[in-house]
Amino acid sequence: MDSTHGKETPGLDAGLRALRDRNFPLARERFSAQAEKGDGQAMAYLGLIHLRALGTPYDPMQAYEWTERAAGSGLASAQLTLAHLSYLGVGPPRNPEQAARLLLASARSGHAPSLRTLGLVYLGLGPGWRGVAERCLEAASAQRDLFSVHAIALNRLARGETARALPLLAWAGTQGFYPSLLHLKRLQARLGLEAVRDHAIAEPDYPGRPHVPDLPEFPWEPESLPPGRVLDDRIGLRIQEKLLETIECDYLIALAAPALRPAETREPGSGRIVKNPVRTSSAMNFPPNLEDLVVFRLEERIAAWCRLMLALAEPLAVLRYRPGQEYRPHFDAFDEGTLAADSHGARLGQRTVTALTYLNADFTDGATGFPALGVTVRPEAGQTLAFSNLDSKGTRNPLALHAGHPVGQGEKWLATLWFRERPGARQADPVPHGNPHAP
Repeated sequence: MDSTHGKETPGLDAGLRALRDRNFPLARERFSAQAEKGDGQAMAYLGLIHLRALGTPYDPMQAYEWTERAAGSGLASAQLTLAHLSYLGVGPPRNPEQAARLLLASARSGHAPSLRTLGLVYLGLGPGWRGVAERCLEAASAQRDLFSVHAIALNRLARGETARALPLLAWAGTQGFYPSLLHLKRLQARLGLEAVRDHAIAEPDYPGRPHVPDLPEFPWEPESLPPGRVLDDRIGLRIQEKLLETIECDYLIALAAPALRPAETREPGSGRIVKNPVRTSSAMNFPPNLEDLVVFRLEERIAAWCRLMLALAEPLAVLRYRPGQEYRPHFDAFDEGTLAADSHGARLGQRTVTALTYLNADFTDGATGFPALGVTVRPEAGQTLAFSNLDSKGTRNPLALHAGHPVGQGEKWLATLWFRERPGARQADPVPHGNPHAP
């Protein structure tokens, strides 16, 4: 949270201590008392408690109403959260126009997380917006916003400014920022440990842009998406290079890394969710209370490229494969017994289409193979692969058998959207968030 309204009060401090100690009932009591006195930050934390389901059931309307009151007090962090809720439709129906107004207002106030979010929004609109996107990220990185520092380092690497990029990556790495650590490992493999170390220990050259740049109004609609390249018509197998930018891929990795758990599958016949030696990765997904508007917009882009409504998709899943881990040949469509045993799944219907987006390429092996088609795809960062799981009769297509081959060295990161026959999967009960202070 920011401190737009000055120093924190004893009541707010007590609530924060309770929140850090995971004593959520006490935190809610302290914040409620403080909110009655008109404390905007206490209102914002009450919204967060309801949004993250911290010691209380997930309540999107309460989350929205408390956040709206906090935003009305002028709190930039609450304006940003309200922009997320407005764009996603958490609480009242979606209101993209309000989301844009709130996001611009909070970014124009100089609030670093808002500048970072707006920079990512601009970036997703297409090449014509990249200049203003970088200026937003520079303004946020001047305030040591962790992701923005990482993003500026990637921009410098893309321009061949390795010596200027490495100290920024090293600084973010010392803060435990996972994508920076991945890029440092890649550079060590390419340049050698000694060369990377010599540059990394230099004083970071942070962007000197502490003032807010001119921030133009923007449309939410991006430039038109390319159709991609067809690899096999029999399952509608298509591929698109760089559907997501590297910075966007790293954003998903950064959000997903703290929430990873051993991956599970549905047991054939019973429909129970179990650990399975066929799938040895770690995984997480983004239920409604973990998404923000940046994640949602990346999902919208993938769905639009697949020519499908995002409402048909399950929550976005992010997976990590370490050396030796794999997903042996399998189908994404369920067998009929599994589908019949799961009342929620039966209501949604079969998985019709799978969209795989590779988030990095800093690993060996780990290709995606389609043994029945004789097709193997070597992942590249930002590349999206989509295919149909069903045949023309609506039954599971044996040609859609596929596998994630074992990873050799490094880590493979992957984001997956599975589309169902009917909407409703995105309204699944959300899970509590592991970090109550996350944006």
